[in-house]
Amino acid sequence: MKQIVLTAKETFEMREIPVPEITADQALVRVRAVGVCGSDIHAYYGEHPFMSFPIVLGHEMAGEIAKVGENVSSLKIGDRVVMRPQKVCGRCRPCRQGRYNICETLEVIGCQCTGGSSEYFAVDAGLLYRLPDNVDFIRGTVIEPLSVAVHAVKRGLADVNGKNILVLGAGTIGNLVAQSAKALGAAKVMITDFYDDKLEMARRCRIDCAVNTGKKELFEAVSDFFGDEGIDAVYECTASQAALNQVLDVAGKGIPIVIVGVFAGLPGINIANVQDREYSLIGTLMYVHEDYMEAIRLVENGSIDVRILISRVFPLEECKKAYEYIAANKQTAQKVVLSV
Repeated sequence: MKQIVLTAKETFEMREIPVPEITADQALVRVRAVGVCGSDIHAYYGEHPFMSFPIVLGHEMAGEIAKVGENVSSLKIGDRVVMRPQKVCGRCRPCRQGRYNICETLEVIGCQCTGGSSEYFAVDAGLLYRLPDNVDFIRGTVIEPLSVAVHAVKRGLADVNGKNILVLGAGTIGNLVAQSAKALGAAKVMITDFYDDKLEMARRCRIDCAVNTGKKELFEAVSDFFGDEGIDAVYECTASQAALNQVLDVAGKGIPIVIVGVFAGLPGINIANVQDREYSLIGTLMYVHEDYMEAIRLVENGSIDVRILISRVFPLEECKKAYEYIAANKQTAQKVVLSV
């Protein structure tokens, strides 16, 4: 089979390797589509702190079952599936608490171990979820980042119903956080960015208010839209020190601020405001089984539009062109998918 390997900075190599054998608890997936994630882009440029060369990328994978192990009864040949790319120990304290997304020895498939950028992929059957009939493989790749968004929303508020939500950053994750909050019952959702194209996409996804904070001050925008009700939670999806400090200046006291964006360095933040206003700064990482189920349900019933986020589809063998396209279209590109 064909497999794409990132062997060095900005360097992909197509290899011919044997189709993998499966164990009794695994399934063999005929890969049909692989999404390109922000972490993949960092790895491509040699800038990811937890990924090294050579690596087979591909944690946003969708495909169909080609073979199942003798102990697998939950799946059958021909089932259309997506993957939850988490290898966990099941024994450490977070795992015992059901928080295996922060397992002490967590390995993310396609990041710390071989991913799905190949024609076939062997994976534990328990990490696979059936795709609804009305969701194609291309859209199926967005289930993984949508699960990130669903988990993030729940980290901020156990129940978002009727709440007022501010999302900073209208990239793929920010858009999906805003859509998730709305789909889970938020009363009002505002999303901000500097790029009008991404804000227009958010409007097309039925986000209540999309504001270019390069043209309007955040404090003014929040005051105009939320009024005296204020904000119940903030989701920081820009990984920008300036954006985080700005919200620490304008958000009402005592609210949760969820850090969704992955900061490249050590940001300097106004910790005095965090203390004085009793903000809760909350981290969020990946997802658990329930988040995947919720994400699939929201796409299946049409509550969340993932099709609009698909910017381009490239054949797997043209993966370098896909990354070049992303680099050349930073302001407009959202989700790029590789078709296998």
